Amino acid sequence: MRKTWVKRENIYYKPFYKDKSKMLMLFIFLVGISFIAYQAFSLNQLPSVQQLRRKHKQMMQSLGSKQRDVDDFDGGGGDGVGFGAGAGVNAAITATQDADAIKIIRGTRLFDYDAYKPNYRGNFKCLDGSKEIPFDHVNDNYCDCETDGSDEPSTNACAFGRFYCKYQKRHFTGRGLDVWVWTSRVNDNVCDCCDGSDEWTTHPKCQNSCA
Repeated sequence: MRKTWVKRENIYYKPFYKDKSKMLMLFIFLVGISFIAYQAFSLNQLPSVQQLRRKHKQMMQSLGSKQRDVDDFDGGGGDGVGFGAGAGVNAAITATQDADAIKIIRGTRLFDYDAYKPNYRGNFKCLDGSKEIPFDHVNDNYCDCETDGSDEPSTNACAFGRFYCKYQKRHFTGRGLDVWVWTSRVNDNVCDCCDGSDEWTTHPKCQNSCA
């Protein structure tokens, strides 16, 4: 009996899902498509430059009219209310402004605004996390946070304390270096901050040289 040979092509054919190299390339392709789609979606969610400028302008206007320093040396940092016929009107205006003010402890940054609030135990935690003290020990002219001096932002009790000037130059995106001086230079009759905010008890008639 004569044998007949039948030619069979692709006798070693493998299904696509069993080819590891092809599956790897497909996986990389799908990950790339997903990444591009995610980046496109994220870019659409970002605010435009005009929106950033408008928000920055609104924030600066709000801080310029409402920001108010709070400390134990000048009755909360507000302007004094005179006596006489207009005292009642001035007191009412001051009370209205105080109710709408952003109260910030003198010498601190807006970035640390929430840190200078009592926690759920009524305490203050040093900014470096080294210690936790009662909140009424803040600005008591005694250095409890020896490493960073964060509990005395308005006094010169700490050797390593920093006093952040009220004027902080920022780019409209919020970037910029913090302007600060050592707390040992606070109320020393020398104007270290360009706006003179480090001299609120000595009143050396500092000229505002902020650009």
